[in-house]
Amino acid sequence: MFKNSQHKDLSYFDIRLKSEHKNTILVKGSEFDVDSVPVTGSVKISTKEDLHVRRVKLQLIGEYQAEYYERMSNGQVAGQVTERNCVLKVQWPNLLTSSEGELQYGDYGDSMVKMSKLDSHLKKSSRENSVTSLSQLDKNASNTSLADTPTKKRPSYSRAKSQGMLTSVKPTLFTIPKSGVDGTPYPSKTTGKSDLHSFLLPQGNYSMPFSIMLPANVSESVDCLPIAKLRYKLVCTVERGRLEKAYSAAKHVRIVRTLHPHSVNLTDSIEYGNTWPGKVEFSVSSPRKALALGTKMPIKLTIVPLVKGLSFKSMYAEVVQHNGTKGITGESPQFEAIINRQKLANEYTHFDEDHWVVKSHYRLPSSLKDVTQTCTLKNGIITVKHRVRVSIHIKNADGHVSELRANLPVHVFMSPKYGTITTRHYEIDQHHGLFTTAPDPDREDTVFHRKESQPPSEDESSSEDSYAADREEDNAPPVYQQHMFDMVYDQSSPRSPLEQLRVNGVKNALEGYFDIPLSKSGTSSPPLDLNVLSKVPSYEKALDDDSEGEEPAPNYINDDDLSRAFGSLNAKLSERSASMSDIQLNFPRKMKAALTTPPPRSPEGASPNTKHQFRLRFSHKHKPSR
Repeated sequence: MFKNSQHKDLSYFDIRLKSEHKNTILVKGSEFDVDSVPVTGSVKISTKEDLHVRRVKLQLIGEYQAEYYERMSNGQVAGQVTERNCVLKVQWPNLLTSSEGELQYGDYGDSMVKMSKLDSHLKKSSRENSVTSLSQLDKNASNTSLADTPTKKRPSYSRAKSQGMLTSVKPTLFTIPKSGVDGTPYPSKTTGKSDLHSFLLPQGNYSMPFSIMLPANVSESVDCLPIAKLRYKLVCTVERGRLEKAYSAAKHVRIVRTLHPHSVNLTDSIEYGNTWPGKVEFSVSSPRKALALGTKMPIKLTIVPLVKGLSFKSMYAEVVQHNGTKGITGESPQFEAIINRQKLANEYTHFDEDHWVVKSHYRLPSSLKDVTQTCTLKNGIITVKHRVRVSIHIKNADGHVSELRANLPVHVFMSPKYGTITTRHYEIDQHHGLFTTAPDPDREDTVFHRKESQPPSEDESSSEDSYAADREEDNAPPVYQQHMFDMVYDQSSPRSPLEQLRVNGVKNALEGYFDIPLSKSGTSSPPLDLNVLSKVPSYEKALDDDSEGEEPAPNYINDDDLSRAFGSLNAKLSERSASMSDIQLNFPRKMKAALTTPPPRSPEGASPNTKHQFRLRFSHKHKPSR
């Protein structure tokens, strides 16, 4: 959205993405779990006055940018590699006539092309497609040609007479029938040469929808990786006449992939075990391989000492990130980064002579500037992998400290329900179309917006059943590992299943479906939080809201328009009073006297609200005497 001072004819111009999360397209699962990725939204325009428009063009562009130093086999720096390529391009030629987009580049077989050669590549591919179609037609014609033709004449070529463009095809002006349209104004209007036609938009608010189905293997966004980035932007251009400047607006959008509720990474546990000969045997485990950003990772350490005099001192954990990229010039070297080293608190300890048990939690970063999600993009453009390295410090009998290390391979992902994820905020440069962090480089965006009444819970994010709700929403079957030790119902017992649970001391036996406490009225309703209801959002938050139900406010009128409106209203009232006086003069005298005479007074004793009084008389029949 831009300011009004930049475009004097438009008071509002914005691109809104239809999504539960602001400017974010959420994809649940990999390319093998989804069929396609739908993208829908609308372009909203508010005009101050009648506006002539040639067309409203929209583009979705995926841009890959790489910048790293290439190294030789001996480790020396060979040079800097810089690339700026296009991985996806979707175009809506004119939202005034069609809301369906066209995928020009980025299908299943496409890899990437330089941004500077994108237009020539698209023209070349379209030319090749047209040549292929013509060759097919020529082949079909040759197969169906007559075999008994004695001689074949060479076709004669004649030069067509050149005509001026303005004389051959006349330009057409389409006028919107009403002020303001919510939808495609001309969905059935097909304009062959759209450059020769224009549209007249009366003053009002316009909401033009757009939609496209992207391929299932579309690459997800990578915003903050140092060596390579992949970002998406929506660019809308309102083209006007030849000598008039076009209006443009751009917005940065994200495509985020999260794990499918049926993914094995949500249920598989990880464990690493090793032996220090003659010293200790140890194992480090975690109940899940998948870790959501901004949540806690449960870690359990089990040590079996083999000699006397050893003691446990401390335990540390850190994330090791491996990343690499592959562009047009070649593949980059593999880079490694150590992220968020923490000293783990001993939340639970159990020390016996034969074994030690220590339980703790490791907090993952919540910002994408610190860590990037685990991903392998299409054709290996960007590859990011993670492992959690746990360091155990053991104090020996002579006083020196030994360190044991355990590496746990994990899958770091972004969850829309658990953890608060932040990332760097990007703006689109209006002159060059590049991504920039100006004017505030420290500004951050929240990837998944939640209501203020439902903040993420710390306990919920770190519990063992934190991801079970996702499986229940998709009607997934229960996981066997989570129900191995469930109590079996004894059919020979006279007690009911609920009574058997109570007898065996199950704590949550009273939290079943039929044991929900009801209120006196018989229905249970959550209490209303008055603090949330009475809280007024800030101006910036209300202005940046993307809810589809809200429309831009009407334009304010100045004093001249207000006086002109009152003048027209007074003129209409005077004309109506004059017409009423003419009707009264043309009435007959009796009707005029009836209209001018006041109504009669009501008799005494009658209510003042009574307009008419009626006296009913009934005939009484005398009964015959017996």
